[in-house]
Amino acid sequence: MTKMKIISLDETDNIIIQIGNRKFEAMLYIKSDFKKKITFTTRELLWKMWFKEWHGHPITYSNVGYDEMLQDDFYFVVSFDKWRFFDSRWNNIPSYNLKNPWNSYKYENISLEFEKTFITEWRERGDYLRIATSHIDVLTVDKRALYIMAVEVAGAIDGQLSEDDKETWMDVETFKELHKAVLSLTYDEAVEISLEELKTMVPVRDPLWEEEERLREEYIKIHGEVELDDDEEDE
Repeated sequence: MTKMKIISLDETDNIIIQIGNRKFEAMLYIKSDFKKKITFTTRELLWKMWFKEWHGHPITYSNVGYDEMLQDDFYFVVSFDKWRFFDSRWNNIPSYNLKNPWNSYKYENISLEFEKTFITEWRERGDYLRIATSHIDVLTVDKRALYIMAVEVAGAIDGQLSEDDKETWMDVETFKELHKAVLSLTYDEAVEISLEELKTMVPVRDPLWEEEERLREEYIKIHGEVELDDDEEDE
């Protein structure tokens, strides 16, 4: 069985986990003056992250956030629905075994948002964009998508990226060079690697999401829930 251990826990409860001989940072941040807007659409972004069509079959996906939310608010959550896509390599994975990691990894949200958006119910946004996933470690097919999202978003707004909880920053070209092995993969190559990863990887849900819920509840206790006006309630 693959060994897993927490190798550090900083003052913001950002967890770094080591699985086997590999280390994974739970979050990725983007900083910018945010004066430039994103001009591409949600579909254009997710098509770059994974693909538009594969052998004539359009990508199946789920998302939260529409074009204006991505372009104006830098908010977008998306998942490639591998489990319902027309690719027998995914469809032939047995899901009846509840211990099969596929039952977790087939649902992988990649979330782009300001770090305080959810906690404060959009009343504050924080200084940095954050990209996070459902799990601490993700399959290569989704890791590639995560990196592409980071490159596209940071590149569009002249941003810099951090993989170590905002301790150090790098420009987009440096990030691309650092992760060129993954970024250069095709979808098919990423799938083949992911199928091998499913044999050994242990799905660990990112503790960020429970912590966000806890902080949101505390924030609401202090500040109250957002009050919608009549027009918003009718929508």
